[in-house]
Amino acid sequence: MLHQAASEHAYMLRVSSCPRKLHVHQCSRTRRPCHTSASASLTEASIEDATAITTKRMPETTVGKCPRVKPTEYTYTKQMKPGPYKMTMGLEPMNPVDWMEVDSLYEEEMKLRQEILKDKRHLVIACQPCAEEACAEMLRMLAEFLPTEYPAYFQKRGNTLTALKTNEVFQIEGGAMDPLEACARLVQEDLCIMQDVGGTIKFTAGAVLFPQRWSLMEKIGADMTAIHDPVPKYRKEVSKSVDAFMQRLSPSRPFWRANWAITDHPDLFQPLTEDDIISMTAGTLREAFQQVTPSNAGQTLYTRCERETFVRFPQTKAILFTIRTYVRNLAWYAARPDECATLAEALRNLPEDLTRYKTMAHIKDQAQEYLDSAIKR
Repeated sequence: MLHQAASEHAYMLRVSSCPRKLHVHQCSRTRRPCHTSASASLTEASIEDATAITTKRMPETTVGKCPRVKPTEYTYTKQMKPGPYKMTMGLEPMNPVDWMEVDSLYEEEMKLRQEILKDKRHLVIACQPCAEEACAEMLRMLAEFLPTEYPAYFQKRGNTLTALKTNEVFQIEGGAMDPLEACARLVQEDLCIMQDVGGTIKFTAGAVLFPQRWSLMEKIGADMTAIHDPVPKYRKEVSKSVDAFMQRLSPSRPFWRANWAITDHPDLFQPLTEDDIISMTAGTLREAFQQVTPSNAGQTLYTRCERETFVRFPQTKAILFTIRTYVRNLAWYAARPDECATLAEALRNLPEDLTRYKTMAHIKDQAQEYLDSAIKR
C-alpha cells in the first residue's frame, strides 16, 4: 500500500487523485548527454509482444483496484492464452506493493549476483551519463520500499540502508558506490532504465546480471525498435504500440507482464551476442542440445519465466523496466496437470520464427513430446 509520505519519490510512485500531465525529461546540455550505440539492437527481456490496445486511452489510476499478489502466487501460465499465437504485450495493472519480490531464493541469488559483479561487472553494469540522476532516484525509492515491505530483510536508518541477509550497508545519498550497482546488490531483479532522449525512448542504464541469451553491451543506448529488431514481426506489427505505451506510462499506473522460454540450461547468467544467437538458430552452435531426449527432458530442460514490471519515476520521469527470472525444470509441470497442459498448448502454438528467436528450435520437439506424454499419465 502507498504511504502518505512527504517526498514525492518516497517508496513508490505517489498517486494523486487528479491525473498528472506527463512531462518527459530529455537529455540536454543542462543534463549529461546520452550517447547512442550505433550497433545496439534490442533486448529479448523487454517486450517481445505488444498490441494496439496500448494506443487506447490508459485506464485511471490502478492503485486500490488491483489486489496484492504474493510472489509465490504468480502463475505464469495464466498469461498463456489458448488458441493460435497472437503477439500481445500481456500487460496487467500492478499493485505498487508488488514492485519488487523477495522470496526464499534471496540469499542464494544475491550471493550469485555478488560473484557476477566481482568477476564480470564490465559485462553487466552500464550507465550513460544522462541516466545518473535516474539511478540515484531508483536507489532512494528502493530505500523507502524495501524496509517497508520486507522489514526482515532490510533496515533503514537515516541515510543508511542495510541488507540484513547479506550484511551489506549502502549510503542512500552521496555514497561511494554507484547507485546502479547498489540497487543491483539489493534486489533479485535485473534493472533497465529507459529515458526520453530527443523524443525517442532509449535504454540508458542497466544492471543485467541474469540475461536470457542477450548482451547488455550490445543493447545499451538503443531505442525500442533497435532493441527488438531481432524479434520476428516486432517492427511491422507492434513497434508503434510499444512506443505509445512507453510514452503514456504514468507514475501512478505501474504495470507488469510475464515472458517465458524453454532452455537447456538452468544458469541464471546466460549472455549471448547476436552472432551466438544467429549460430544457435542456424544449428551451428548446439552445445548440450544433442543430449536432450523426450525421456530425459523433464530433468534436462527448464522453463525460464520472467516477471517484468514497468514503472515511471516521479522526479526524473525515467522508466524502470525490471526482470525477475524464475527457472523450473519441466518435471515441475508434469506434476501439475493444468499447468502442464497450458504450457504444452502454448509451445505447440508458438510460431517457428519465434521458436528460433528464443533459441528453442533444437529442443522444442523433445519438450513437446515430454509435456504431451505427461498430460496423458
